[in-house]
Amino acid sequence: MHPTVAPTDVPAFHAADLRTGDVLLMMGEGPLSELIAWASDGAYSHAAIVADAGDLIEATTGGVVRTPLRARLADRDHYRFIDAVRMDGGHGPGLEPADAAAVLARAASLLGMPYPVDELALFGVIMAVRGKWPRHALGRLLVRVALDHALPDDTGRVVCSEVVYRAYAECTAEPAGRLAPVIVVGERGTAPFPDIDWKRLLEQLWPLLGPRDRQALEPARTALLAGTEDGAGLPGLPVVGDDELEAARRAALGRAGLLAGEGGRAARLDDPGTVVPDPNPRLVSPQDLAASPSFVPLGRVMQRDASHA
Repeated sequence: MHPTVAPTDVPAFHAADLRTGDVLLMMGEGPLSELIAWASDGAYSHAAIVADAGDLIEATTGGVVRTPLRARLADRDHYRFIDAVRMDGGHGPGLEPADAAAVLARAASLLGMPYPVDELALFGVIMAVRGKWPRHALGRLLVRVALDHALPDDTGRVVCSEVVYRAYAECTAEPAGRLAPVIVVGERGTAPFPDIDWKRLLEQLWPLLGPRDRQALEPARTALLAGTEDGAGLPGLPVVGDDELEAARRAALGRAGLLAGEGGRAARLDDPGTVVPDPNPRLVSPQDLAASPSFVPLGRVMQRDASHA
């Protein structure tokens, strides 16, 4: 299952055949989900892990929670499609029962942990790793804001794909780390910048922003609410240059310990196919999970039809 294939090209997979530990990769509805998928050169904006009792475990705006799988599969208003992958257990796809129990126990131990601002932090994390700067003036400003939100100092907060990665990497399976998914540097995509509904995006982000960010974005918000269709060149909008974005990117990577000379954890982030040594769980994206050789594709468990577009 190549991560950038058209939705109709992915074979169907029956949800009843999912097992504990399977990973669900989702494309959400809305402009922030579109930005996450574009920035990561993939097709997904959210990830969750299949639990027991017909549930999945995921990071949401309310923290890490259990969600009924049936409810998620029926939620075609907020998700466009959901694909499933399964850990390659070495003797074919799937985990041994003891390993599946260990992965579930670690995922369950994360329940209740707070989420770091919603998808804004995940977008910032991806932009820190990928460094793809949009040309659109408002888009660049939003990237700058997102980079500030990436990897906040409070380490008790997690993002969606981090929950999945940590469930595998930090479970009690022996030897320690045996089930940690291999993370590789992905190919750079060529998809054009998405046609973003800027007004809707700002409405989605506004409750999540602090006073400084609101002040920076207020001119754009005012103009868009007044009927301006495009955010480029809005009066009073700060001009964000490449140097400023790169500095913010390096600051985020520095907090993650991924700059050269910081503990020997520098990663060749621009060399596709390179295995990332000792990956920081907070920098793992849904697309990283999709591209990991540790997982094999199962198929699509939900596809929204055109009537919900």
